[in-house]
Amino acid sequence: MTRLRLGFTLTILAGYAGIVQSAPLDAPLADVMGHLAPALATHDPARLSVAYQSMGDYGLPAADIVESSVNASGYRHLENNEFDSAIAVFELNTQTFPDSANAWDSLGEAIMASGDHAAAIRYYRKSLELNPENSNAALMIERLQGGAQLSQASNTES
Repeated sequence: MTRLRLGFTLTILAGYAGIVQSAPLDAPLADVMGHLAPALATHDPARLSVAYQSMGDYGLPAADIVESSVNASGYRHLENNEFDSAIAVFELNTQTFPDSANAWDSLGEAIMASGDHAAAIRYYRKSLELNPENSNAALMIERLQGGAQLSQASNTES
């Protein structure tokens, strides 16, 4: 589900970048996107997060765009098996958007891929707390706990 959103998000970002450069938008979104456009162009999640945070409440119209952009960057690292980089990007997203179930779910995915199942469960639980309808988080918790129970059972039998 999250990966499907990646393509959609990139399409939206390209559209916003074109709109900002070619046609006037209603304020404050035009001002917000104009402020964020240089950070978006760098593809640097930290720079985008700093630019967003510097805007305070004024940046709220672009929150989904920033969150999705940073998340997309994290998935690029994850797809290249750059686990530490992916985790750092997803952690940045959870710090910038602590109420985003999707940000916590993505962090859980990267942590799980790196092999830290206990921490992954913690992050998936946070995602599920923020969005009880997040079936992916619930499924991942179930799988990870089942895997931990199987691991413990095999250690006990040895």
